[in-house]
Amino acid sequence: MKNILFWLYVVLSVLLIGFGYIYWQSTVSARQTSQTDTKTITFKDKALQDIYRQNKEMNITVLSTPYQVSDDDQSLVQMLRDQYPALKIKEQMIKTASDKIDVDKIKDTEPDIVLLDALTLNDFTEKIPAEAHNKQLAQIIDDLTSDHIEVRTIGTRPSTDKAFKRYQKEEEDYFKDSKTYYAQSKKWPKDDLEDSYDPKTELLTDQGLNIWYSHLTDYLFKK
Repeated sequence: MKNILFWLYVVLSVLLIGFGYIYWQSTVSARQTSQTDTKTITFKDKALQDIYRQNKEMNITVLSTPYQVSDDDQSLVQMLRDQYPALKIKEQMIKTASDKIDVDKIKDTEPDIVLLDALTLNDFTEKIPAEAHNKQLAQIIDDLTSDHIEVRTIGTRPSTDKAFKRYQKEEEDYFKDSKTYYAQSKKWPKDDLEDSYDPKTELLTDQGLNIWYSHLTDYLFKK
């Protein structure tokens, strides 16, 4: 009987040690993952990096449009979520013209930063004059920054449509002195442009989405 109890104690001790080791390993692993996320995400912009360092997290609200979605329903926002899980990314999909945006709804998401699609294709499609588009976009940016919310406005990809190219150039000229407007149109490879989006739907192909994602992350993050 004593032998049985002895071996029972031995087995229980081994099990307790084993479970304790597994728990310790999982705790250490979780800490390492958290530390890795913090170390590997480095914003190029000092203001954004300071927020991230101070809060140990970043709440990002992305105002996206259907034109940031590929023809197989993959999206720019989903790619950001997949590659940067430590960031808290919320999305507001904007399918209308810029003058229909409710800025208070954006503020309700309590963002540290708003990544604002320039809404160029939205307003061009809705036949909003370029001058009115630029002023409305500037007003949205001012409304957000007045509440001490960081805003980064992302210009859209280029197009082969001549009328749109003129529209886009007016926008880029209007915001050329802005430190928070990112014009990416000239960085897209011209030879691959027709394979980057569907000219009928304006939706991106996988190739176009990857190019847009690459430019956006190069603009925001240090590698």
